[in-house]
Amino acid sequence: MTESAALRARVAAGLSTALSCSIVSMAGAQGALEINEDGRAFARPGVIGTANGTWNGSMRGAAFPFGDEPDFQIDLRRQVGGLAIADMNADGFNDIVVVCYISNSFPPYDDWREMIFYGSSDGPSATPGWLSDNQTHAGDVQIGDIDGDGNPDMVVVRGGSVRTDPVQIYFGAAGGDPSAGPETSPSFFASFARRQWGTAGDLVDIDSDGDLDIVTTGQGLSPDPFRPVLMFRNENGAINPVPAWQSGAEEISNGATHADLLDIDSNPEIITAKWVNFQSGYYENLAGTLAPFPFASVASTGGDRGAQAGDVTGDGVPEILFGGDPVTLYQHAHGALLPYWSASPPNGGTQDIRLHDFDSDGDLDIADVVFSSGRAYLYQNNNGVPDTTPTWTYDAPEVGTAITFGDLNHDGRDDLVVGYSGNTCVRVFYAQAPDCPADLAPPVGVLDLADVQAFVTGFVAMDPIADLAAPFGVFDLGDLQAFVGAFNAGCP
Repeated sequence: MTESAALRARVAAGLSTALSCSIVSMAGAQGALEINEDGRAFARPGVIGTANGTWNGSMRGAAFPFGDEPDFQIDLRRQVGGLAIADMNADGFNDIVVVCYISNSFPPYDDWREMIFYGSSDGPSATPGWLSDNQTHAGDVQIGDIDGDGNPDMVVVRGGSVRTDPVQIYFGAAGGDPSAGPETSPSFFASFARRQWGTAGDLVDIDSDGDLDIVTTGQGLSPDPFRPVLMFRNENGAINPVPAWQSGAEEISNGATHADLLDIDSNPEIITAKWVNFQSGYYENLAGTLAPFPFASVASTGGDRGAQAGDVTGDGVPEILFGGDPVTLYQHAHGALLPYWSASPPNGGTQDIRLHDFDSDGDLDIADVVFSSGRAYLYQNNNGVPDTTPTWTYDAPEVGTAITFGDLNHDGRDDLVVGYSGNTCVRVFYAQAPDCPADLAPPVGVLDLADVQAFVTGFVAMDPIADLAAPFGVFDLGDLQAFVGAFNAGCP
């Protein structure tokens, strides 16, 4: 036995004792045209897109979970406007919720209904197990328990034209049966006096009363393209269809999220992405009432699409990610939003973004999908500093429209789901177990006391980094034994 192997064995034995006691069908014909969900981006097939994945080996961490090719895909010709992962029929398995839009793309699309692809122990089905009765131009979908009955509801933000009902809700447990999934026709419609094209939404308890309110971004149509951000209040499990608040300025906005940014008082601020000539920023929450104008905004007016918030740097204060050109992460300091990080991909044109710990190392990573090229980019976070060039890229022959994460094969690891407009509308990349699961701390490829400390800290905090054995989500002796075995085995 080598000296390093002997050291690992001694540490493993000691640890075991101690813890035991404690605009695309890119594959289509030339001349085809794809248009994105808000009508502001165009692409032609055959220009970009090679249907392959790559990762930057010099930047890839030991725990990077995704391969070069999708493990599952849905080969339906649809235009995906939004994605969500949730258990919609109470069977214990996550499902893929897909909402679609319609445009003047060529060749034309003939189906844009909402869809749910139900999951099982083998993963999701390739054919929808649930279809909406109506067809709606949908730009976004949010899942949450709106009416307080314990079942997930589908909140769909609608666009495609200016309309007085930019939000519709399919309530869960159709007919009172949770296993039936949501109702197939929506039973709630928002009402707004000025006709509005809804672009995105966020479910958030604005007034801290224990239920979810709805915030939407939107736009109008030329020659009247500007609209306010809206908030619809939940009143004891029922959404008031008339907005309780609207922003003081009318702009073009297309992304919403929330975070407690100011006084850490549990009253979340509302963060919105704004399009060209407008500044993305956030609205202060004043004890349950939103201020009419942004408290802080970015300096750029170049046009953002998509907003996310989370503690990327690990300092306990949320950062804000906007899907600009390039995607940029901002820190909040003294009432200002200051650029902290920007991506350097080979092309811009972001359509959707996510902050998510996709490598289960305890910090938030960055995901981005581009409309015109169909490329999905992942940027791994290294102790508060994300990779600047993409850690991983998948180049699809369709245009990219949506991106999200969730556990679809029931193994405790969050999988990557990318939505497209084209012949293949969804691709899934299953998260794989790392080659060296005990390598939890730098330096990569070396097992030492830092990895032991990382496991112990994660185990005590019930962090996914230490959840190494089934049943996932439970921290027990099985996780300890899995770590000890992996640590003793060393890295390949």
